[in-house]
Amino acid sequence: MHVFWGLSIDEWGSVVAIFGGIGAAIALIVKMTSIMNRLESSIDTLNSTLNNLVNDNRDLKIRLNHIEDRFEEHIGEAKVRNQKIKALEHEVFERGKDK
Repeated sequence: MHVFWGLSIDEWGSVVAIFGGIGAAIALIVKMTSIMNRLESSIDTLNSTLNNLVNDNRDLKIRLNHIEDRFEEHIGEAKVRNQKIKALEHEVFERGKDK
């Protein structure tokens, strides 16, 4: 049997296998950490996008409420104008009959 630095070939094979396993484990940890960092970054970006959408939606609701209020005001004003027009038409036609 050959011995190198006090270890036989079988023992060296075990050492290499152990270090290879440790290296593979470290590589896997590094890869998983990288994947988790990218995933965390993607989640942060998605969260930011969702927050912006919620804020935009809130702003749009506020604007829509203002537009609805103004529309209702215009409808009320139009009804008043129509009533005035009908009253004037009635007055004009009544004067026309009196002549």
